[in-house]
Parts: sequence; C-alpha cells; structure tokens
Amino acid sequence: MKQQSLKTKWMMLTTTITFIIFALFSMFIIYFISLYLKDQETGTATRSAQDTVNLLQSKTLGQITSTDINATITDNQKMILFDKFGKPMFEETHNDNLKYTPEFKRVKSVEIYEMHVDNKSYLVVYSPINTSYFNGYEAIVHPLDSYDAIIKFMIILASIFGLTALFLIAIISYIFSSQITKPITILSDKMKQIRRDGFQEKLEVPTNYEETDDMIQTFNNMMEQLEVSFDQQKQFVEDASHELRTPLQIIQGHLNLIQRWGKNNPEVLEESLDISIEEMERITKLVEELLLLSKDSRTSASDDNDIVDINYEIQSRIKSLRKLHPDYSFAFKSNYDAIRMNINRFHFEQMLLIFMDNAMKYDKKNKNIEIQTNLKNRTITIDIIDHGMGIPKKDLEFIFDRFYRVDKSRSRKEGGNGLGLSIAKKLVNSYDGIVKVDSVVDEYTKISVIFKDTFINK
Repeated sequence: MKQQSLKTKWMMLTTTITFIIFALFSMFIIYFISLYLKDQETGTATRSAQDTVNLLQSKTLGQITSTDINATITDNQKMILFDKFGKPMFEETHNDNLKYTPEFKRVKSVEIYEMHVDNKSYLVVYSPINTSYFNGYEAIVHPLDSYDAIIKFMIILASIFGLTALFLIAIISYIFSSQITKPITILSDKMKQIRRDGFQEKLEVPTNYEETDDMIQTFNNMMEQLEVSFDQQKQFVEDASHELRTPLQIIQGHLNLIQRWGKNNPEVLEESLDISIEEMERITKLVEELLLLSKDSRTSASDDNDIVDINYEIQSRIKSLRKLHPDYSFAFKSNYDAIRMNINRFHFEQMLLIFMDNAMKYDKKNKNIEIQTNLKNRTITIDIIDHGMGIPKKDLEFIFDRFYRVDKSRSRKEGGNGLGLSIAKKLVNSYDGIVKVDSVVDEYTKISVIFKDTFINK
C-alpha cells in the first residue's frame, strides 16, 4: 500500500473538516430561513382566508362580485367556495396557470395543509363559514412557487459557494501544510546529506512556528552531540594509533631479540621482559586515559555525587604524598576549616592528584608544593602552586591539549602519556568548573580550579 505524504493527509483532513463545518452551517441557515419564509407564506394564506370570511359575513352571495373576491386574495392565490354539503359553488383566481383544485375537507376551524402535486407545492387553508348569509366552507390555495424558488436558489448558491470555498481551502491548506512540512523535508534531506557526506553546517531554516523551530533546534543540538561523539571517537583512534605505535614497536623489537638470542641468554631475556612489561603497563594506562577522555562529560558528571569536604580530602592526599615523597614539602592553607561541595569523590581525588602530580613532576629543584582553598561569594577556588621550571607564555594555551608537553625531552622518562592535564580539565569542566594557569619561567606555576555555586555550607 502506497503511503500518503503528511502534506496530503493534512490537506485532506483540514479540507474535509472545513467542508463539513461549512455544510452543516449552510444547512442550519437554510433550514431556519425556510422556516421563516414558510411562516410568511402561511401568514399570507391565512390572512386571505380571513379576509374572504369577513367578506361573506358582510354581503350575500348575490351581492359579492369577482372584484370583491379578488380584492381579498393575492394575485397568485385561488379561492374555492363549497356549500355545506361539500359541493363546489364557484372558484376565483388571478392566476390562470393555477389549475390545482383541492379536495373538499369538512373542518370545524381553520386548518392548513401543505400539498405536493406534480412537483409543485401548495398551502391550502380550509375555513368553515357560518353567517346569516351563507353556511358552507372555503378553501384558499396558496402556491409555494416563490418559496421553492428562493430555497432552491439558496441551495444552489450555497453549493457553488461551498465548492468554491472547498477549492480555495484545499489550495490554502496545501500551501500551509507545505510550510509546516518544509522543515521536516529539509531535515530528511539533511539526514540523507549527512549519511552521504558526513557532518556539515547547521540547519538554519526559521519557520516562525514554535514547534518546528524547536524541532530544528533539537536537530542541530543532536547533530552537535553526534559530531562531538564522532570527533571523540576519531580522536581516540588517532591518538591511540599514534601513541601505541612506539610501545608496540619496542615490545616487538624485544620479542624478536628474545627469539634470536634471549632464549639462551638470561640477561637479554630478563632485560627484554622487563622492558616489555613496562611498555605493556604504559599501554594499559594510555588506553584507560584515552577512554576516560572519550567518555561524555555529561555522563561523568551524572555519576553518584557526594557532599565532599575538599579541605579534608586535600589534607588526606598531602598526608599520603608525604609518606611516598618525603623529600617534598607540602603546605596547605584555607580561609575556612571545612569547605563542602557536591561532587563525585573519586573525580575530585583524580583531578587533585593529577594537578599535584604534575606540580611535583616539574618542581625537581625546590620540591615545595603549596595548596590553597578559598570560599568567597559562593565560589570555591583551589590553587596548586609549585616553584619549579615554570611554563613559557607561548605554551600556556596548549598545556591542556592531549599529548602536549612543554619540555619535549622529558616526555617518556617522566612516565606520563601527556594526557593527565587533559583529563583533569575535562573532569573540572564536567562540573561547570574552569581551570586557570599563571606561570613565570623558573619561578612558579599556579593552577587555579574554580567552581561557582557548587558549595554546601553545612
């Protein structure tokens, strides 16, 4: 079964509903106009019958002339006079085309009948006559030609107007439905283009309709999210391919070395195995970090959050680091004893350790790390300060790029993959926080993590 387009269905539906409403309204108007006109015709026939009765009460039959009778009836009516036995005595009319003569009916009061003869309609008014001059009955025949002509004209006029209106409504509805379905058609074409060519520019087709504009906006948002996901996937593949190449080559080289000489040489075997294990650990860590960077930030932020005392967490990390690195000194300062915020505890620990580890990694000389927290105007600021090599101004804007290193010579011997700061910044951003960096070469580097409207002061 062939499907109809939404545009056609909308046109048919609106046209049908509008036509039905118009037809019902026209029938309603014609019906009440017909009642009014019929009442007017009945009144005219009744008045003629009454005038004839009054005439017979004032004069004898011998005194009544045709002129008198014609004065009591209209030009198109006929008057028939019956005696008391129902025998027609005479009839009078101005209308020579009026051939219809009704049958006699014995009535006790005025009675009105509607007759249909030879596709014509008549009102017949029967009245009893009991006067000192005459006893009998009369019948007034009132043709409804004028009434029927008016009703037929109204029906024809309503039909012509209805068909014209139907045609106009169909055109208007088609144009209107075309405007409504235009964004849908464009969306469909855009999806086909995306399937064919990939992500392109945004869809910008303002329709001035709230629903369709919202649909277009939703589509653009969806495309942005898909593009971000696509870019993340592409970036992950590119980064993984780039970074995994070297450790895999190293592992392959040592496996080949073992195959050639290491089977019978314990020193070569042990050295190659140690290096291969070290590179495998590096690969494992690299993949974990890449997967974390590829994870949607909204998913990260939607994990279970806790009410975390960041001062307590920082001091706990400092206590652990002092045992691991006794040659480093750590100083902590805060303007509040406790600063609480709603954040995932693991995420906070992870970003804190990344920033502190980075500070320690590039402060090998003074080995003095300062951590400061501040709560002011509903804003939490965490400063991590080292007094090491510093960052040149030309590198400041790139330090959060994945795999970017300020000192290229320290790339592998420091044990990192160049992804830590990227991960930390992503975690901060997932909670609507921002990271600022201030540094002077050979003096200090200060990383400030700022969260607005996220603390719980309890």
